[in-house]
Amino acid sequence: MSCATLSQEETKILNETLFEKLASNDAGMKKEAIDAINDFTRLKVREDSFFYKIMPPLTITNDDLDRQVDTEKPVKVVDFESDSPAAISVPFASLPVNYYLRGRRYLVHLARILTPRATKDVDELRTWIMDVRQVFSDNAIKDIAVEHDRKFIGAVDSMLVGPGTTLPYSGTVQYQQGGGGIGRESLWDSLMVMPETPFSLETHTCLVNHITIKELCKMGFDEMGGSFSEDIMRKGWSEQDFAGVRWIITIKKTLVPKMHQYMFADPKFIGKHYLLEDTTMYIRREAYMLEFFAYLTSGATLAHPGGLAHYDYTA
Repeated sequence: MSCATLSQEETKILNETLFEKLASNDAGMKKEAIDAINDFTRLKVREDSFFYKIMPPLTITNDDLDRQVDTEKPVKVVDFESDSPAAISVPFASLPVNYYLRGRRYLVHLARILTPRATKDVDELRTWIMDVRQVFSDNAIKDIAVEHDRKFIGAVDSMLVGPGTTLPYSGTVQYQQGGGGIGRESLWDSLMVMPETPFSLETHTCLVNHITIKELCKMGFDEMGGSFSEDIMRKGWSEQDFAGVRWIITIKKTLVPKMHQYMFADPKFIGKHYLLEDTTMYIRREAYMLEFFAYLTSGATLAHPGGLAHYDYTA
């Protein structure tokens, strides 16, 4: 049953049931209550992490971790694609020159993200008419998603340095600016930023906020295309493919400003994102006090800057 359709009486019954399971000394009952909370919080999160959509995580176990001499923290070693010289034309009876194959690697450091610890007197839960599980969701999963996205965008901004900066590893400007707002020409100008690097990668995903996408919807009938333009006007924009690119829309305007567009290559050209321990809700009752917090263990490395680009339409 959806939380939005629950009456006050139904919600109180759910809270009482949850309270009884948490208060029980039966380990199985407690696990059932915690599982119910985890299931519900996953469904009621206000916005999923856009980082997870751009770089989907790969689940790993202890056996996949690599030991390091300088740290006890969990890390994963990942190989770069090995480079090779270009082929050449030679006369008959010629032998190839020697090329010594070398491999490069990088580290993915894993870390823990957790929420503040909330406490509550269990007797006060008896009078609640709001869904306790919704409170868990708001105070846990949402905060973890924001922290993931904040660290991800911070890393991207750090690698692209700033607008107009020529990057040493590509020799090109991967954070460009253009004036005149969003239109057919400026949109395609933005999609040329990444392919202009020596790596010739194509934009796979565009990330904008929910205000910027409305500017894109202002493109005229002749710019966007007949039936598609009509459909956007009637139904609005949803996450979909447009101009050969997947568009992701976020409400996190403090991370992705208005009229800014982040662009990403296919995830295999960016780096790796590993999930060692998925989001877990820890709940403990001591006497009449209940405490709970959520945590996970994951890590990611943006190993290939050529798979990143940024365009600012406000210059």
